[in-house]
Amino acid sequence: MAKNSSLIKDMFGAFISDIHQGLAVIDSAGRVEICNLTFAKLFGKDQAHLINKNISEIIPGFDESCHGTETFVNLRPDKSFCLKTLPCGNETLGSFFWVIVQDEDQDKEKTLFLNEAFKKILDNIDEGVMVVDAESRVAYCNKVQLEFDGLELDKIIGRKTSEVYNFALEVGTLKKCIDSENYFGPYVQYYCSSYGQYIRVTGNNYPVKQGEKTTGAVAVYRNLQESEEMVAKIINLQKRLNLEQSDYLSVLVSGSSAKERKFTFEDILGDSSRIHDSIAWAKGAAKSDSPVFIYGETGTGKEMFAQSIHSSSCRCQKPLVSINCAAIPETLLEGIIFGTVKGVFTGAIDRKGLFEEADGGTLFLDEINSMPLGLQSKLLRALEERKIRRLGGKNEIPVDVRIISTCNIEPLELIQQNLLRSDLYFRLAVINLEIPPLRERKEDINLLVRFFVKSFNLKMKKNICEISPEIFKHLESLDWPGNVRQLKHWIESAMNMIPEDEPVFSKKYMPRNFKSFMGPISLNNEKIKQEEVFAEIKEQERARLIKALKQHGGNITKAAKELNISRQVLYYRLHKLGIK
Repeated sequence: MAKNSSLIKDMFGAFISDIHQGLAVIDSAGRVEICNLTFAKLFGKDQAHLINKNISEIIPGFDESCHGTETFVNLRPDKSFCLKTLPCGNETLGSFFWVIVQDEDQDKEKTLFLNEAFKKILDNIDEGVMVVDAESRVAYCNKVQLEFDGLELDKIIGRKTSEVYNFALEVGTLKKCIDSENYFGPYVQYYCSSYGQYIRVTGNNYPVKQGEKTTGAVAVYRNLQESEEMVAKIINLQKRLNLEQSDYLSVLVSGSSAKERKFTFEDILGDSSRIHDSIAWAKGAAKSDSPVFIYGETGTGKEMFAQSIHSSSCRCQKPLVSINCAAIPETLLEGIIFGTVKGVFTGAIDRKGLFEEADGGTLFLDEINSMPLGLQSKLLRALEERKIRRLGGKNEIPVDVRIISTCNIEPLELIQQNLLRSDLYFRLAVINLEIPPLRERKEDINLLVRFFVKSFNLKMKKNICEISPEIFKHLESLDWPGNVRQLKHWIESAMNMIPEDEPVFSKKYMPRNFKSFMGPISLNNEKIKQEEVFAEIKEQERARLIKALKQHGGNITKAAKELNISRQVLYYRLHKLGIK
C-alpha cells in the first residue's frame, strides 16, 4: 500500500510540475504532501522546505473552514492572491485536498487583455452584436450594430433595449430569450433606426449563463438589405463573367479599345489660372511614363484628365483600361484586376485581368481609396515587380502598364484614416495632380454654361440662343459641392423645362429642387468660418514645419523625427504647402 501511495505521489508531482498556478496537496492533518515550484516561489521558499509543513504556518489564518471555497488573501503587503481549495480522497491515499494559489493581478491583466481582444474581434466582423444583462439593459454593442442604428455606445450603455428602440419590453426578442433561458432564432425583424430609416435584419439570440443562472443574452444581427444587395451584385457580375471575353470587357472596362473616342486636353474647358495650371501639369505628366495620382472632389473631371494624359502619351495607341474600384464588390475586385484561373471559385474560368488587358497601355484605377487594404498590398507588389499572378494561379505574368489613379478625398486624410496605404500612395503619386473644385474657379462658369446649353440644344432639339444675366449671377453665387458634374445636371434639368420655341434661358426656368443642396456663399457664414479656420491651421502648420527645418539646417530626416512624422509625409506636406 505504501509503495502504491509513493508511486501515485510521484505521478502527482510530475503532473503538477509544469502547471503555471501554485498547486499543493494537503493531507488530512493539514501537512503539505506535494507542491510545485510555482507554489514555493509565491512564498519565497524552496519546495523541500515546505514539504510536511502545516498549511496554516504557510498561509496564516488557513483552517478547515476554507475547504471547498475561493477566497482572496494577502500573502504579501503589496500583493493579493486568489486561493482555491478542492477536497479529494480515495481508499489508497486517504483524505486530502488541493490548494491552488494564483496571482490576482495576472488574472486581472489576462481578463483585461481578453476583453480588449474580444472587442477588437467583434468590431471587425460583418454582423451586428448586442449584449444585454438579465434586465435587458445594454452592456455592449459592436461598431456594425451602432452603424445600423445610428447610435453612440456611451449614450445607450445601461439603458433598456425598449428605451433605446422605443418598443414594449415584453415583445422584445432578447427579453424572450432571457425569460425562456433558451436560444431564440433565427428570426426576421423590422424596426426604425434613430435616423428614421426602416431596417430589416435577421437575428439570432443566445442566453448567457453563469452556472445555472441566466445573466443576460447576446443578439447577433445581419442587415438583410445589404446581404440582398450583395447577392444581387454577385449574381449580376457572375452573369457578366460568363459572357464572351469581349462582352465581359465591354461591360466592366471602359475605353479598352484604342479606336474608341477618348477625351483630350482640348476637351477640358476653362479660362481660370487654376484650371490652366492643372492642364499644364497634366500635359507634363503626359510626356512622362511615371504613375500619376489625381486628387479632386467628386465631379471635377478626374477621368477626363486621366484620358487626356493617356491620349497625349507615348502609350496612346495601346489600351486605356478603366475601372471604378468603388463600383465592384470587394470579393470580386481582385479577380477582375489580376485575372482568374479555372475553379478558383464557383463558375470561375481562365480569364485575363485588367492588368493583362492594359499591357503596353494605361490602367486607370478610379477611387482607389475604395480598394481593400489587403488588395492594395498586392497592387503595390505588382507595381514593384512588374509582374502579376492570377487569382488561384501559380505562374507570374510580366506586364508593362502605366497606372493613373484617383481619389476624391485628400490623400493624407485617407492615410491617417488607414484607408490608403502610405507606401502605395507614394508609389502611385510619382506625379501628383490636383483638380480645383468649381467654387475655386468661378470665372469658368460662364464658359461651361454656354457649352452645356449648346450641347443640350442639339440633344433635346431646343433653340436657346440667349442666357439671362440673372442666370450667371445666380450660378456664381452658389457653392457647387458636386462641381462641374452638378452644374451640367443643373443645366440639363432647366432645359427640360424650357419650351422648344423659347429662345431665352431666363430665371423662371431655374430648377427649384437644387436650392436644398446649394446655398448662396454670401449667406453661408459657417462655410466662411470653416475656411478661415482651415487657413489658420495651414499657416500654423507651415510655420511649424519651417521652424523645424531651420533648427536642423534643412535636414529632412531630423526635422521629420522632431515632428514625429515620416520623411515621406513631411515631403508631401512641404509640397502641399508650397515650402521649398
